[in-house]
Amino acid sequence: MLQTPVEQLDWYATRWLIEEYHKCLKTGCAVEKRQLESAYSLVTILGFFAIVAVRLLQLRTFSRSHPQIPAQQFVPKQMLKILVARLGLLSEDLTLGEFWIAIARLGSFIGRKSDGSPGWQTLWRGWNRLQDMCWGANFASSHV
Repeated sequence: MLQTPVEQLDWYATRWLIEEYHKCLKTGCAVEKRQLESAYSLVTILGFFAIVAVRLLQLRTFSRSHPQIPAQQFVPKQMLKILVARLGLLSEDLTLGEFWIAIARLGSFIGRKSDGSPGWQTLWRGWNRLQDMCWGANFASSHV
């Protein structure tokens, strides 16, 4: 089936989003470094990390296009509380843009003017740290 030039342009325009997804997935979960011994293990870990990569890409996209939206619309309140406490921020009323930079800070992003935007390794590292802290908080509250 032949595509019209407009359809081809639409497909090509989505290429960059797909490239970013693969970059997020490859850089963040470091599949090549895991040295898995079976195809089943690879498919299993990719299935898990694909979901995380989509979520991170969504958060990054929204934080860039709508940085002033309250983060509470996209992120659980407990996650915001833990992030604010860990970084010593003044308020839990973070915008999505502030939340994204805070995640990057957990991953060792300094945020100088010359640093540019945080990369996927930094963002994954920050996201994993926040997930671990949330897991710890949930575990501690359920075993008190």
